[in-house]
Amino acid sequence: MASPRHRRGVAAVEFALIAPLFLLFLAGIIEFGQVFRIEHMLTTASRRGARSAIVNGATTSEVQQNVKTQLVQILSVNEEDVTVEVAVNGSAGTNVSEAEEGDEISVTASIPYSKAAAGFYANMFSTSIISATCIFEHE
Repeated sequence: MASPRHRRGVAAVEFALIAPLFLLFLAGIIEFGQVFRIEHMLTTASRRGARSAIVNGATTSEVQQNVKTQLVQILSVNEEDVTVEVAVNGSAGTNVSEAEEGDEISVTASIPYSKAAAGFYANMFSTSIISATCIFEHE
């Protein structure tokens, strides 16, 4: 058995080897949490947009503006960074005001990850886009 004198500093060396890996792992956990938070907010906004789109009298521009406004408020992002696509029966060019009962209206909200997140990995994934879609039937 080694004497205590020969083991001096072993804990510091072990910590120096393990700490960077642990901190990197911890930063990854926090970043995944941010991704899930952003995706949840996009899902909520697209769901609210789809709900507003299925009633009579709604227009595509109103739905898009509602979704953008909500995301600006809850994610604190610029409105220009948010993309909202509204489609009727899979056709993005159709206005929701032309939808009839039973038509599927989908609302997709998306944002670049680097614009919505602030953290260790936000710039590393600058080309990644997070999006969420909700589909409801027109009433």
